[in-house]
Amino acid sequence: MKKLNGKQKLIGSIAIVLVAVILAIVITVNVASNNSQIADEGYAATSANAGSSLIANYILNGITIGGITGKMDILNTNDATAKAEDIAWGKVAYARGERIVGTMNPPPIEELKGNIAYADFEGDGTADGIIFADLKVGNRGDGNWGDSWGDYTIPTEEGLKEYYVVNESYTEAKFGGLTGELIAPAEGTSGKDRFYVMALEDFNPGTGYCWYDAANGNLDSQYNVSSTANDFAVAGAEPTGKTNTERMIASWNSSEYGAQNDNGTYEDMWGAIQDEVADGWFVPSKSEWSAFGGEVLELNNITSSNYDDYGLSSWCWSSSQRNTDSAYCANFVHGYIGTNGYVNNDSSVRLATTF
Repeated sequence: MKKLNGKQKLIGSIAIVLVAVILAIVITVNVASNNSQIADEGYAATSANAGSSLIANYILNGITIGGITGKMDILNTNDATAKAEDIAWGKVAYARGERIVGTMNPPPIEELKGNIAYADFEGDGTADGIIFADLKVGNRGDGNWGDSWGDYTIPTEEGLKEYYVVNESYTEAKFGGLTGELIAPAEGTSGKDRFYVMALEDFNPGTGYCWYDAANGNLDSQYNVSSTANDFAVAGAEPTGKTNTERMIASWNSSEYGAQNDNGTYEDMWGAIQDEVADGWFVPSKSEWSAFGGEVLELNNITSSNYDDYGLSSWCWSSSQRNTDSAYCANFVHGYIGTNGYVNNDSSVRLATTF
């Protein structure tokens, strides 16, 4: 390798010095700029904060940390008086250091908008059942589902509770993914229940129950209704299904019509459902079942060819007696009110309530 002469060595040394000087200038300028910015933000270098990255704008106003006095101001919301019920439903606000989600009810509804609506008992945004009768409106269907046993007339009432729409487009997977309004009672509302509600699924899905096995041939022929009567309760009366259910549970508990669970394979439904009945549910009457068929199924094109897509079983007991040895059923195979033989046969059970 060729050695550098003295002149070349001098030029190289000068170049190195120039580069070092330029780097020093750049570093000095940047440090000065940063120090100026920090100084503008209230950072005063002391022996107590040497090497600290804290700046005043990151510290609460009036608080001193490591010799740096804070300048950061925050909004004090301790004097706020708003509560969740004062804020529109679903809107978010902050008060007294807390996050608040509004629960103020929108204006009460007058009519259901579509052919499907769901009941939200607690206003928590989740469906608890399918609305099938509205006592403010009465019939929307033609008053009959399938046959002469399927007549129904929904009475209209006054003095009803107020309700609002929780969700205008609620989809329920348990009922075929149908989308409709989700309805909840207004906070603090009083009055009579406005809506009849069918459960989203069968009681103990997939299990059959006798109506009352030992009562076959022993039932009081005057217990309920004749074979053609519309047994939807008249205005002001308790739901027929609720009255029937209470009567039959009392009779079953006392063994008025015979032994309990006498079938050996299928339990009597009156014993199995008592916890649910204590929570306000009941076995629908035949006309209440027919209203479900006429007001929900027919209006949503749910038929004998696709009923199982909506979680419906072939047969479901009603609480309505036909004669001394049989009771009515909702028959989804043919889309009408019928009978599944005697009360010692088995069918599915689905419950209803009002809210």
